[in-house]
Amino acid sequence: MKAFVNRIVAYVDEHGLNYQHVCIVVPSERMIAYLQRAFYEFHQKPVLSPKIVTIDRWIQDASPFPVLDRTSLLFELYEIFKADPVEIDVNTFDSFMTWGQTLLSDFDEIDRYLVAPNQLFKNLRDIREIENWSFNSTEELSKGQIQFMAFWDKLKPYYLGLEERLKEKKVTTKGKAYRDFANQIERAFEENQEAQFVFAGFNALSESEISLMRQFVIMGRGHILMDSDEFYFNDLIHEAGQFQRELCRRLEVQALPFVENRLMNKKMDVRIVECPQFTSQAQVVGSELKKLTGEQLNNTLILLADEGLLSSILKHLPAEIEQANITVGLPLRQTSLRSWVDLIFRLQESFMRRGNSSIYYRDFIQFAHHPFILGVLSAAEKREIQEIESRIINHNWHFLDCKKLDLSKRLEELNRLVFEPWKQDWLQGIRIIQQLNEKLDLWLEEKNELERAIIRRFASATVVLQNIMNRNAPKMNLGSFRNLFNGNWSNETIAYFGNPLEGLQIMGLLETRGLDFDRVLVFGLNEGAMPPQNIINTIIPMDLRKYFGLPTPREKQGLFAHHFYRLLHAANEMLITYSSASESVGSSEPSRYIQQIELELAQMNPGIRIQKAFYTAGNREKVETTSIPKTDEVINRICEVLRDGISFSMLDKFMTCPLDFYYRYVLRFGEENKVEEDIESSTLGTIIHYVLENLFSPFIDRYDESGRKISGKAVTEEDLAQMEKKVPLLVSKSFEKHFSEDQNSWQTGTNHINFEVAKEMVQNVLRRDRAILKENPGKALFILGLEKKLETAIVINSDSYDDENSSGKAFEVRLSGVCDRIDQFDGIHRIIDYKSGSVSQEKVELKKTANQENYESAILINKRKGSPDQKYVLQLLIYCYLYYKSTGILTDKAGIFSFRSIRESPHFLNLPDDVQKEDIPDLLERILKQTISDMLDKSHPFVHNKDSKYCAYCN
Repeated sequence: MKAFVNRIVAYVDEHGLNYQHVCIVVPSERMIAYLQRAFYEFHQKPVLSPKIVTIDRWIQDASPFPVLDRTSLLFELYEIFKADPVEIDVNTFDSFMTWGQTLLSDFDEIDRYLVAPNQLFKNLRDIREIENWSFNSTEELSKGQIQFMAFWDKLKPYYLGLEERLKEKKVTTKGKAYRDFANQIERAFEENQEAQFVFAGFNALSESEISLMRQFVIMGRGHILMDSDEFYFNDLIHEAGQFQRELCRRLEVQALPFVENRLMNKKMDVRIVECPQFTSQAQVVGSELKKLTGEQLNNTLILLADEGLLSSILKHLPAEIEQANITVGLPLRQTSLRSWVDLIFRLQESFMRRGNSSIYYRDFIQFAHHPFILGVLSAAEKREIQEIESRIINHNWHFLDCKKLDLSKRLEELNRLVFEPWKQDWLQGIRIIQQLNEKLDLWLEEKNELERAIIRRFASATVVLQNIMNRNAPKMNLGSFRNLFNGNWSNETIAYFGNPLEGLQIMGLLETRGLDFDRVLVFGLNEGAMPPQNIINTIIPMDLRKYFGLPTPREKQGLFAHHFYRLLHAANEMLITYSSASESVGSSEPSRYIQQIELELAQMNPGIRIQKAFYTAGNREKVETTSIPKTDEVINRICEVLRDGISFSMLDKFMTCPLDFYYRYVLRFGEENKVEEDIESSTLGTIIHYVLENLFSPFIDRYDESGRKISGKAVTEEDLAQMEKKVPLLVSKSFEKHFSEDQNSWQTGTNHINFEVAKEMVQNVLRRDRAILKENPGKALFILGLEKKLETAIVINSDSYDDENSSGKAFEVRLSGVCDRIDQFDGIHRIIDYKSGSVSQEKVELKKTANQENYESAILINKRKGSPDQKYVLQLLIYCYLYYKSTGILTDKAGIFSFRSIRESPHFLNLPDDVQKEDIPDLLERILKQTISDMLDKSHPFVHNKDSKYCAYCN
């Protein structure tokens, strides 16, 4: 069967219409190219085709006045509103914007649908009066109700005032251009008195469009060609044919050319594929395209039911496809431009909120890593950015002063533009953005062709807004300007280059009007995507819209239904994909069109064969547990780690999870360095340690400049009381140092709570020491060391290690640790470790069960199983061992001071009766040698300990 565009050409020829006098009016730009090719194919040679134009362009060309853009119209309406305001808290442009745009849409529809404004506004006011009236009320209307009613009284003056204002300026609106043309049809013949008009491929028409067509038909100068099918045209309740039936009724004809009977008689294969994710649909479509030849692709359409999936389908286009034409274009709002504009406005909001030009570090990092900036920077400039980021992390900077950053010339210039406050001068803001566009366009490298195209399209839209703002921009806040700015560019697209007549065609539904394809692949046919959820923003109630013939959601659904069914006319094959992923409300539902094809069309036409399938990407291979064999290279690396020094935390990590130990210490995968915005528990502990060290330092033995020893003095209750008074200042200095003197970072919010917690914890430690001294009068407390690093060497014999620099199989392991506090109380040496967490006595008790051979095996087993029992025993044993090796003194007591259980602290290591403090060195050496032997045992690879939690690396 002939395609619709070929039938149009045949109709023009059959009716002897002179090409010189014929104007063919169509609904879309895409249809023009197909019609021109149809004329060439009909004549088999180049010919001068009739004039072919879209209806929007035709009407605007016929208007004696230019159509004003939407933003300028909003400004004009605001000027009218200011001259005659309504006191309903809408006295600024910012609040006016919320309903001004809706009002413009309603005014436009009033004109386009030839509604009598006097009658509509009167009925609208009457409805609002009824809503405010009650049978049982004897009270007068409140002030708010009176203002509310006054607003509806103002709608007619606003409408008429805007009309007069635009007449004075000799401009018009699109709706007014339609109304005026319908009322002055003679304009169509000003250039050509013999003109004939062919209206082809229209569906949903406004009242002004129907009026135009009807007048031309009555004059014998109009021809209306439909592309319809008896299946839905003759079905009085089918939404796909409602507009065409209405057009025939208004023209007082039974039918218009061309209403054919294709859908009831044709053969068509329909495959419906349900996909578990949105993006997996692209894999289905891509697989189907691989099966098609070049000639088949010329008659194939990919219909994007959800145009947001365009980037997904582009990634899955097979390499074999040589030609593809994308009509929808790439929306700028789906590119990196969106994050760029968001960053620019977020900075301005920050400047206004804080009243200074300091920059939040995350915004600076986003700026430095944005594709636009990365496309500009040289290798040296990128290293410069890395150095700045290192400084930010090392100094824990939250806010930056870009003027103090040492930057290259180009970076300095970009920084100056991006991070310059606009100070509510929106034209200045536009000029700065334009300068940024110029720099980026100039400096972007050739390989960044997409980014350059985005910037150029964006720059063009920015010039349009600048011209509008220069003319008549009212005062507004940053939020309103941002909305205007985004509305100006967010609907712009970047056109893809392609042949509109050859190869695979990728289109949205509206671009398919008037076009036919043998093969249609519908991508993303979910309810809500097609038909779309057409929410109408209007101040006119739906029943009143219905009465005056204005569009309602029902009409909008009928519009899309016809566009979809029209594609079935010529299609012999159809592949439909939809997603069952419940990522948003309603998104997992297949479109109603799928069920209509299956339950209506296929039931009446057995030639339509439907197959259903569920797409699966196949079973993934089972992921094997990570196992790292201990090769000679790995063993040598472990020995390097051991020689460099091993601590309790490293031993604890190996016992808890060998694989975690391998990643963290053998491969040196450390924690990611980052700016700490909220004080973490580890940092809070460090701050408390720092303050306690400063408070107790004056009481430790020290040496003067000449090397003479100055003995420390005993700590008294009075000393501790004086220390308490110093705590707030010392904690404050610690926080200032951590936050690089940015007091705003910790004087409010979570960090201020942590500040108060730190003060309270330090004071609690001092109070506990005072209580102990008070309970033990006459006993002296001496501080022997604070944050004291102790270390020693242990000789290890291992058959696994072979180093030519070592003597035999023996090598030294350096063991080290930092003791928070070493003191002497009543002549007893004590080692105390501060903990911010809660500690109980059972966690510092050395014990074993009946089935455990000895105490070292009990400690090792508890560690491997992650048992909380004896959690701190090994750590305290190590401290006792290190102190003994350093001083020759066997520690009397070693314990944990918990900041959360102050009254019970310190919790001292409790040894069983069969273990004395003299046994500690041998006991610990056995534990160390057994652990290190396990590390170097080649028969046991590094694997995850199933009893411990997965770390970021193990997982």
